[in-house]
Amino acid sequence: MQDEWGITTAYINSLPKVPMLAIMYGPWVTGEAYVIEVKPPINLIIIMDGAEDSVKEHEASGLRIVAKIMSPESAFRAVKECDEEFVNAVYSGLFISKNEEFYKRLEDLINRQISAGRLRWDGSRGTWVKAC
Repeated sequence: MQDEWGITTAYINSLPKVPMLAIMYGPWVTGEAYVIEVKPPINLIIIMDGAEDSVKEHEASGLRIVAKIMSPESAFRAVKECDEEFVNAVYSGLFISKNEEFYKRLEDLINRQISAGRLRWDGSRGTWVKAC
């Protein structure tokens, strides 16, 4: 993952300010990308103060980066709405940038959703899912 990590780190470092949280998740983290002939994009979730929610794409060294940019408020809303992609990225992704205080608040909110029964572990998929 050396090239992917370097490309991702360079992208994060090019942002106008340091993210509160930058998470790499998906096939490059699980290892699936290494066995697929057509390389998937590098998936990122980037949370920054004052950010407008958006999805940005960037290409470097033949790899595409798809970055979901979020404000802290949007991140908390994603947890409250039990957004499976977001919750699983937080729990299984690789942190590139991490504000510990912000992460703890996010983790506490996720744990409250689990305790309240709004999220449950799906062992067959190996992911957190929204409880029906």
